[in-house]
Amino acid sequence: VGVMSSPSHDRQRVAVRSTWGRSHIAAVLPCFLVGKLVKRTPRAPWDKRHAREAAEPDGGPKGELSPNPAAHALALEHAQFGDVLVLDGSAEIHQGGTSGLKTLTWWRHVRDRLPNAQWVGKCDDDTLVNVPRLMMRLPPVDRAEPRSLFGTIKWGCYSDKRLKWESSWRDWRCGRTQFARSRAPGEPANLSATYEGPYELALGWFFAMPRRMALLLADCAYANRFHERALHATREPFLRKEDDPLNGFWLYKCLREKGMPPVQPLPSMREPEAHNMACISSRGLYRRPSNASIAVHFLKTVSAMRYVAATLRAKRQPAIAVPPSRRCCSRMVWPSERAQHPLEACERLLSAEEMEAERAIDAAAERNRLGRTPRGHEA
Repeated sequence: VGVMSSPSHDRQRVAVRSTWGRSHIAAVLPCFLVGKLVKRTPRAPWDKRHAREAAEPDGGPKGELSPNPAAHALALEHAQFGDVLVLDGSAEIHQGGTSGLKTLTWWRHVRDRLPNAQWVGKCDDDTLVNVPRLMMRLPPVDRAEPRSLFGTIKWGCYSDKRLKWESSWRDWRCGRTQFARSRAPGEPANLSATYEGPYELALGWFFAMPRRMALLLADCAYANRFHERALHATREPFLRKEDDPLNGFWLYKCLREKGMPPVQPLPSMREPEAHNMACISSRGLYRRPSNASIAVHFLKTVSAMRYVAATLRAKRQPAIAVPPSRRCCSRMVWPSERAQHPLEACERLLSAEEMEAERAIDAAAERNRLGRTPRGHEA
């Protein structure tokens, strides 16, 4: 699984390693993808902050590429854990977020260095993957359709003249949305006619496909031309953060390039299986983790990831009844509420080792708080 991460997300990487990333070593290998370069990309022309950014003394970003300043720290982290990939041709977008300028380099790495992988996935570093449930859902690769795609399946259309997508459906006309028909300052006219599709795509909180599909993308002339053009762009259109619909578009174009039919999605992950984290609701996009959860997203701390891992572990052991605790969830998941609930609210859920790790986090936070005490006001 290629885990999209950013240079400063070292704590998110710790969270993955301490939970699902090390829980089933024989089944799943998580690899953190961090850009080797940083691309200084301007705000979009339709962004209200664009004019202010362009008024900066140097005229604002113009797509410049520079070495990742965190390269040394990332090399040390990789030397310690062996799971941080800083791949040639990959780049972070300086405004943050995941980056489509890393996706193709992951598929190349799979082709060149992971010959034994059967399924190949991609997810965000704030996603917890429930590996046992995932293994139940994925068929053996030799029984799967040759162009399988597993994930939360949506439809979209994409414009490679604008590097933007629109949500769609199987028989909808592309270029129909208000945004597709809009025209930002400096853009050519009639860009709505450049949207292609519709095609099926998988959302980026987690998706997987057989290794042969990753190889198709790694060797695809269209995808490689697209990546190089986007990586070295110095004027609009710039690639920004929409890597999920982009990967689906690459599959659409690359299969057509080979004269092959479209992807064959497995049954889509529904909201009980893939969702954002919540402590109270049991319905909708934001919900509590359950036995059905495969991908739980929006876990921004080590404690949040630890809480979900412990909750799913307890649910796999029905003989050990651990009723859900809103206080424990709020403390572990939402940093703003941590101090409002005692750690003892979690003692029935967490193991002794996990409780000790949480105490260490509290102690470090207290030391940090005291270290910021203004001079002259020390205790």
